Amino acid sequence: MGHTEFATEHEAVPRGLAQGTTGYERMTFGEELRAERERRGIVLDDVSVTTRISLRHLHALESNQFRDLPGGVFNRGIVRSYAKHCGMDEESVLSRFTRALQEHGVETEIKDNDWAQFAEAVRRNRVTDMPRKRLRWLGVVAMLLAVMVLAAGVLWVLVRRGVVQLPQRKHMVSQHAMLQKPERFQIS
Repeated sequence: MGHTEFATEHEAVPRGLAQGTTGYERMTFGEELRAERERRGIVLDDVSVTTRISLRHLHALESNQFRDLPGGVFNRGIVRSYAKHCGMDEESVLSRFTRALQEHGVETEIKDNDWAQFAEAVRRNRVTDMPRKRLRWLGVVAMLLAVMVLAAGVLWVLVRRGVVQLPQRKHMVSQHAMLQKPERFQIS
């Protein structure tokens, strides 16, 4: 059927529009990306693994949360990689991304301090992730302690009931002690 202005061959919904309660409503940039990716049968996890872009950034891109992206040239790299992986025209997607940034009041001009913006975005994300990581490790330690206490309790019950017998301690006599008082250690 060739290239048409419709999202798929079977739908009569023009690309970039979604059918709402009041007719056709304009889709946002992120909604368009997600719809096109889903139409092509591509899972977001696959995009993340192949492009090495974090799922957090991909979700931010598809939900128009542009301030959650790293910033500057990195944003353009994310969009370009996303478009390339999904088989979309990279330049077209980049120009629509620039328009979406402008509509959301996000700076689109590439500046010398992009690295500083990127570092600040990374710092913000790390600060919010640290408490969750600490709680995760605290949970692991608590679980290990609980397992150890449970194992000790089971062993204690089994020993008390006589099901398990612990080995008896044998007292070892040092050679030095035997030489000091040989009469005590004589076998009769």
